Amino acid sequence: MTDVSPAKKAATYLLWALPLLFPLALPGIGALFSLAVVVIALIFHKDARRATLRWWGDSPGRMVAIGIGAGVVIHIGFSILIEPLIQISLHEEIDLSNFDAVKGNLANYLILLAIGVFFGGFAEELMFRGFVIGWGERLFGGGAIFLVVLSAAVFGAAHLYQGPSGMLSTGLMGLLFGLLYLSTGRRLIACMLAHATIDILGITELYVGHPFLPPLFGA
Repeated sequence: MTDVSPAKKAATYLLWALPLLFPLALPGIGALFSLAVVVIALIFHKDARRATLRWWGDSPGRMVAIGIGAGVVIHIGFSILIEPLIQISLHEEIDLSNFDAVKGNLANYLILLAIGVFFGGFAEELMFRGFVIGWGERLFGGGAIFLVVLSAAVFGAAHLYQGPSGMLSTGLMGLLFGLLYLSTGRRLIACMLAHATIDILGITELYVGHPFLPPLFGA
């Protein structure tokens, strides 16, 4: 950002920060405002597009395999170990009551599945990984690990409606998505597919009314 006025620099930093502020101010629905800001920024800010919209890398098939594989591994690991540990530690179950209407209801299941794949798999990764980390690195000249942690923390806060256990669980998942994003060359496809895979498996478990794999110990 050389030869740019201080006012324009400040406006650019604010534009980058807004998608982080909305989920903190409005957990749950705040991510919708964040998505709107990101879309506007990508339309009108060429530098944001260059940094954010990086998709496949040199090996698309490998990226797909990594993304889906990571999603399956993360889902299994969280289902049988991480989430039970979180719930025991915090003495509180993850609150999924907002999704009670999905159980046994095919129409609600398909609607939530579409939302999970598009908004979770696509939009949230575009915002929290591509925009916040990808463009953030370019704006600040580095700081990838800090940005991974920051994006994960806000990602977790956006899931306040799931209670403290749900916030911590999704925050830790966001941390893994960020590390996956970095490890695949700042490309979006792998973390998008990992996120979408987790949502598909989780929403399907809500529909059938039980997890595919039992936890290693009771929560």
